Amino acid sequence: GLEIIEASQDAENNWVRHVNDVASQTLYTGSDSWYMGANIPGKPRIFMPYVGGAANYRELCDEVSGRGYDGFAFEHKL
Repeated sequence: GLEIIEASQDAENNWVRHVNDVASQTLYTGSDSWYMGANIPGKPRIFMPYVGGAANYRELCDEVSGRGYDGFAFEHKL
């Protein structure tokens, strides 16, 4: 019965920080590729995909779920 689920600004910022922290341990961040947004002039250089592994991603999702989706706002269908 939900129509919208949206991350809060804090949750989004924390996720972007985490993704970039994990990516900084790889060689990806040293390249001028689309992974870093280098293909679009003026675009901020941040790492977009998650390279922390599927098991870690699942664990993080389970933690968020276990906290009642803390950091997300829901809108129900009318």
